[in-house]
Amino acid sequence: MTKPEYIDTSEQLIDFCETIKEAPWLAIDTEFQREKTYRSILALIQIATPDIVAIIDPLACDINPLLDILYDKRILKIFHAARQDQEIFYDLRGEPLAPVFDTQIAAPILGHPEQAGYARLVDDILGVQLSKAHSRTDWLRRPLSEEQITYAADDVIYLAKLYPLLENQLKEKQRLDWLAPAFADLCKASLYANPPALAWKRMRAAKRLKGGSLSALQKLAEWREALAQQKNIPRGWLIKDDILIEVAKLKPNDQHALSSIRGVTAKFLEKFGSTVLEIINTAIDKKPTPQTTQKKSARISENDEALADLLMAQVRLAAAKANVNPTSITNRKELIQLIQGQRDLDLLSDWRQEMIGNDLVTTLDGENDFKVVAGELVISPSAT
Repeated sequence: MTKPEYIDTSEQLIDFCETIKEAPWLAIDTEFQREKTYRSILALIQIATPDIVAIIDPLACDINPLLDILYDKRILKIFHAARQDQEIFYDLRGEPLAPVFDTQIAAPILGHPEQAGYARLVDDILGVQLSKAHSRTDWLRRPLSEEQITYAADDVIYLAKLYPLLENQLKEKQRLDWLAPAFADLCKASLYANPPALAWKRMRAAKRLKGGSLSALQKLAEWREALAQQKNIPRGWLIKDDILIEVAKLKPNDQHALSSIRGVTAKFLEKFGSTVLEIINTAIDKKPTPQTTQKKSARISENDEALADLLMAQVRLAAAKANVNPTSITNRKELIQLIQGQRDLDLLSDWRQEMIGNDLVTTLDGENDFKVVAGELVISPSAT
């Protein structure tokens, strides 16, 4: 691979786009900041193929020609932990990139740790230890040093080396199709949209409120989210979650009552006090949007716990045989649900069902025998 090319003019970028427009796949990473804004500020785009690597400065050139190529559905986009990068592209054009391949999602299917960091995978698979010297870099500052450019380039140089290895192993083991649903989910616009009307659902304390208080919170959260989006500032800069919850709970009906709530500043009162009081007054007599009610779990008995241990041992044996990280197959909570009779589970869908799901149900039906032979657990169909 050649030395990273730093692109900071529109002319350079157009030439680069000509070079990559027929590539079957592109390894992509981004650098961004979000501390003082609602939406991430894109600072760099790194792109690599097996032969070239480029660092594109979106602050210095028009990146629309590049976006046209990245949104070409004939080109596979390779990411590691794609969600934050996809959110940036969603903000740029209203939709995420597609199709995608995420090495963080793919790796556990081949026996690597779940949610392994990029540096961990590069070390484990390629035997290369990446520098962490610039992990706290302010990527919006210019000019960037040669060391910073090299550091940013490494994020895609080795991604372009990881992808072919992972893809080949997945094909050899006939597991590439296993990942299709997860990769398709990363391309759904709904994953990155933040409709203000649903902002209250991100607040855990909302489940403790009812009636007028919940209705007030729903409308206050909607107002705050819309204003944060409009001003492009963090929502917490307007008013923090815990204070908004308290306001909704107490339902103040005048400026004095609102000002007496701890955390409501004079500045907030001056700017938004009248609006907040009007929202509360309008909302409290209306029915709130119903909260999603989760089916109450059955009490977990000692027998359930013991069966979960047994099934987890069965999962671990199957995972070891297939060289799959067991956390990619199931977890203890799902096993308890299976034991308690639930069948609408991920474990009983797609590749998991064939690998182990059906056999776990067979065990629960009493049709498998467990015994220890020469210090090893052996599972076999019951003789009866």
